[in-house]
Amino acid sequence: MDARPLLSDAVDALDLAPNSEAERESHATAERWRLPVPRYLREVYTWAYIAPFAHWLFDRQWIVALILWFNDRPLMKGVLEDITPGDRVYMPASVYGHFCLDLADKASPGKVTISDISTVQLDGLRKKRRARGIKNLFVRRANAAEPIKGPYDVAISFLLLHEVPEDYKTMIVNHLLDQVEIGGKAIFIDYHKMVWWQPLWPIMAFIAWTLEPFTFALWKHEIADYVTNDRRARFSWAKATSFGGLYQKVVAVRQA
Repeated sequence: MDARPLLSDAVDALDLAPNSEAERESHATAERWRLPVPRYLREVYTWAYIAPFAHWLFDRQWIVALILWFNDRPLMKGVLEDITPGDRVYMPASVYGHFCLDLADKASPGKVTISDISTVQLDGLRKKRRARGIKNLFVRRANAAEPIKGPYDVAISFLLLHEVPEDYKTMIVNHLLDQVEIGGKAIFIDYHKMVWWQPLWPIMAFIAWTLEPFTFALWKHEIADYVTNDRRARFSWAKATSFGGLYQKVVAVRQA
């Protein structure tokens, strides 16, 4: 059986240390169900994405709203407004609440592909898809560092980068850009360094310190900093922040 890495040829151009954690964990056989759950996910986020109770506990829109300080609708709307019916859409991690279903509704009849490495997440999303009778939503198992091959009109990273280590951030951002068709776009929604007067500073710092340690990197670096120079030049970039700088939306549009 072919056990070669499921990585694009462009991975050699990424600024990664040899045998980085992300590279090792995205290697697998062609049978994607045999992909290992990344170590960082087991060690840091079992409670949120792997434990059997996680989906039952968190997959409620009001819980999502609480976690995002009731910015769930503006953040989701910021993505949906960039999708046109008929678009081919890809997102490399399932999202709690109804956002995945909203993506499928907005892009219909375009194909929406959502992947995840957690079988708990995948099973939950498939159940919601069946309950709504959605036909254009495809659910696949994949490591976030190695996206499902495109091309796509829209590739989305929704609150994913703050949950992964630095080597994962690099691979996710660059590989998502690689999957975007000319004229298409990659959309990144994530946390951002807050302005000094944002009253949530101490609360968010405590949450990052205790539960989400990979968030701090996004307070120091721009998302475009993870992109190799040759890729960055092929896209036009736009960034906007919201809620006192706590959230950011970065849109990269691929040029001819």
